[in-house]
Amino acid sequence: PVLIDLHCHTLPLSTCSALEAEALVRLARERGLDGVCLTGHDRAWPGDELEALRKRTGFPVFSAVELTTDLGHVLAFGLESPRSFSAIVREVHEAASRSGGILFLAHPARDGLLRVTHDTVEFFASVEAINGSDTRLQNMAASGLAHGFRLPGIGGSDAHTAAEVGRAATRFHQRIETQAELLEALRAGAYEAVALE
Repeated sequence: PVLIDLHCHTLPLSTCSALEAEALVRLARERGLDGVCLTGHDRAWPGDELEALRKRTGFPVFSAVELTTDLGHVLAFGLESPRSFSAIVREVHEAASRSGGILFLAHPARDGLLRVTHDTVEFFASVEAINGSDTRLQNMAASGLAHGFRLPGIGGSDAHTAAEVGRAATRFHQRIETQAELLEALRAGAYEAVALE
C-alpha cells in the first residue's frame, strides 16, 4: 500500500501556511508517507515548479487546488490551470468534466452544514472523509456522508504547520508516481481514507 497526504498547504501559494514545500516533503518522508499533494488555496502550482520540486527532493509530489466555492471548499484534482478558477461549483464541475478532473467536497462537516443535497451531489465524486484538522466527530460525519457516493472518501492532513503533516492520508492499493496515475487511481476508487494519529 501507498500513503499519500492529499491535502497540504505550503507557501507561497497558501499564505495561511507556515510550511515551505521542501520542509513538507522532509516531514512527510520522516512520518512514513509515500507522497504529498500540494493544494494551494484557489491557485495551482505551475507544472514546471512542481517537476523541479520532485527532482530536487526525489519524492512523489502531486498538485490539486482547494477552491473556495458557493458550496464550501472543494478539492479539485486534474483541473487545467487557467489564471483563475470559478467560485461556482457547477462551472468548476463542467471544467473538471472537460479536462478529466475530479472533485471532492473538502472537510464537509467542519461547520456543521452538510452542503451536499439532491441538487448538488452530482458535482462531486465523493468527499474528504478524514481531515487531519477536524475532530473525530466531524470525521465520523464526513465518513458517513462518503458512503452515499459511488467512490470512497479521501483523506488528508490539511496541514498548514509542521505538527499537522501526516495526521491523515489516503491509502492506495498500487504504486503512484505521476499526476496521471493519481487521477486514474482516484477515478477508480482503489483507495481508502486513513487517520494516522
